[in-house]
Amino acid sequence: MRTSSLHPARLARTVIAASLFVVAAGCAGGSGSALPNPGSNGICDPTATGIQLARPTPGFPANGNNIEIVVNGNSDQLATSSGQFDLILRDQFNGEIDTGFLSPFADPSGPHPYNSDFFYQGTLSTSLLGGRTYSVFLNAPSTNCTPGFVGTIQT
Repeated sequence: MRTSSLHPARLARTVIAASLFVVAAGCAGGSGSALPNPGSNGICDPTATGIQLARPTPGFPANGNNIEIVVNGNSDQLATSSGQFDLILRDQFNGEIDTGFLSPFADPSGPHPYNSDFFYQGTLSTSLLGGRTYSVFLNAPSTNCTPGFVGTIQT
């Protein structure tokens, strides 16, 4: 009886080949790609019909390091590929802080500016500095798209 065994070198080659396949699949461009606005320098979510800051509210009350946006509906690229988007915060001195990738978020007590509200949040790796005004932009960092303005936060 022959038992199946993978030699460590063969196993390593298999893992590397599988990783290259996954990376190649994730980098595919063209209109069929799941990436937001692939191969374009247009706005990162051109199909969105409305995006606003939901939290923090003016004055940046205790919201931790989470930045939350609210979107009108869920038929845009953000809804289908939220993990491809992040938020860029730029202050008046051109300092920049980025959130991690966005994820859907339930916020029943949040602002509801639309008939069909969907919330997403990203987490900052550092706290915002006091006395600053931050412009917030929706971005898709793995594409060439142009970050779209969402709103401002004053600390």
